[in-house]
Amino acid sequence: MISTRHTQSLSDFRQKAAETLDRLNQTGEAEILTVNGEARAVLLAPAVYDEMAREAQLSHDTMVMRLAIQQIKNGQGREMNEALDKLREELMAKKKSRRGGADK
Repeated sequence: MISTRHTQSLSDFRQKAAETLDRLNQTGEAEILTVNGEARAVLLAPAVYDEMAREAQLSHDTMVMRLAIQQIKNGQGREMNEALDKLREELMAKKKSRRGGADK
């Protein structure tokens, strides 16, 4: 879990940017930047951001797979060959329209 207990004003951050960035990379904790006492931005170490992005993508992919499985169970799927034929038709139509309708 990412902690958000470190808060500093944008003015302080400007003065201590290198120190703050070093702390972020060492601790992996988030830093909240404020303007006039209001949270305006959150800083993360690149490794922490990458981990969050991977977890978000995994969560999204899992949701998509669950939805697909449910659709198949509900009879909303298509046979693979039918789906591939439809995709091939659409790709060929796009290719043909890019050439201006002329076959090469």
